[in-house]
Amino acid sequence: MREIVYDLFPIPVLKDNIAVPFRILEYIKSVEYFRHDNGYMTHHQLLDDPPLTGIKELITQKVKKYFYDYCQYSEEAKPVLTSSWANLHKKGDYGHMHYHQNSLITFVWYPLVDDNSGSFIIYPKMNLFGDTFVFPKNENNKYNTPYLSLTPQNGDIYVFPSHMLHEVEELRHEFDRYSLAGNYMITSPLRITPSSDITFNYEIK
Repeated sequence: MREIVYDLFPIPVLKDNIAVPFRILEYIKSVEYFRHDNGYMTHHQLLDDPPLTGIKELITQKVKKYFYDYCQYSEEAKPVLTSSWANLHKKGDYGHMHYHQNSLITFVWYPLVDDNSGSFIIYPKMNLFGDTFVFPKNENNKYNTPYLSLTPQNGDIYVFPSHMLHEVEELRHEFDRYSLAGNYMITSPLRITPSSDITFNYEIK
């Protein structure tokens, strides 16, 4: 019998690109930012601002492509944007390791970076054989890699499950790095467990 390796339970991360119009970048730069521990952030409904309506539609298209085309869920369930904000990092700022609560799908879009802006890093919940031991490897592959490190270019967007831990490397030079992030929930019908006959309607007003 021929050997078979089953790729069980993979977690897809979508990388794509949305071009950055000059007027959109200028608007993102112009909104009010508030300082927090390791960077600056806008209010949490940024994509509802009228000047960003077109970008909101493009990002939602990418999220739907991720959910329907790659994850192969039915269009009965619909992704709905629940929050969105811009991040501004100056020299010394970074994105600490975290995940997003009260959300199912998260995106990060980079309207302005440069070649030295640092990486966006995503981590699995658990390594292949758990997190207790570390073994020597011949090479990294999709089974044994401890993280996925992506170096964004202007316009790059990443879409992934909200439960995944992720972080952004420290910006080590004089530059203003901008990203726009947000969360989506899924509307009805939802099922409690895969084997359950119980469903409920979940709507976002």
